[in-house]
Amino acid sequence: MNKIFAIAILILCLLLSSCVVTNTLSLNSNTSGTNAIDVNASTYFVSLIEELSNWNSNSQNTDALTDVAISDFQTNLKASKNANSVNFKKIDNENYSGTFSFTNFSALLTDLAQNPNQSLVTLKKTGSTTRAEIKISMDNYQELTDIVPFLKNPNFEVYGPMYNHDLSKEEYLEMVEFILGEDCPQNIEKSSVSFKIVCPSKVIKHNGKLINSKTVEFSFPLIDFLLLHESINFYVEY
Repeated sequence: MNKIFAIAILILCLLLSSCVVTNTLSLNSNTSGTNAIDVNASTYFVSLIEELSNWNSNSQNTDALTDVAISDFQTNLKASKNANSVNFKKIDNENYSGTFSFTNFSALLTDLAQNPNQSLVTLKKTGSTTRAEIKISMDNYQELTDIVPFLKNPNFEVYGPMYNHDLSKEEYLEMVEFILGEDCPQNIEKSSVSFKIVCPSKVIKHNGKLINSKTVEFSFPLIDFLLLHESINFYVEY
């Protein structure tokens, strides 16, 4: 069985600057599967990202950060021999969609992370039950940035946990209001990331929202990731 949460991590962190991310990962018992992503970014966030993209005067790339992030991730997927049928497209300034399939999920993760010892995902099988867990914390955040280079972009990095973990929520929102405008705090507080996992067999236990017998939806507020005061933890047993 495979580490079923890892690809969801990649997508949700790749697109953290968007307001609504719908990611559906479908898995087969032989470690192959497919992934579908739909992203809807509010007009506010589109304009904010475009503004941030222009702050780095030394950059030769004038594309918006979200465009660059999606393009980079698509390039990395195509470079892996374990991914195929990679197709990402920009529908308009506020909407993106993408699909891809994989022949070996664990091998794909190794390709993207370039680290077979990553600690973001753990998998334990007891008898006929498999338990997969995901944990994002300050202890393994560097691993995440290696997987998703967008998180290292200097225009985004200064708003993430590496710079702001020691701030309170109130201090952080006050900071972004001062730098990015009075609308920023309320838009950040309204933003969340969600993704669905379609398991190869019936879900037994989970800490998300059960959609049907094999599908669980997980979500968390964007502010929780930006500060990482506590670990972000999800699990499913099937």
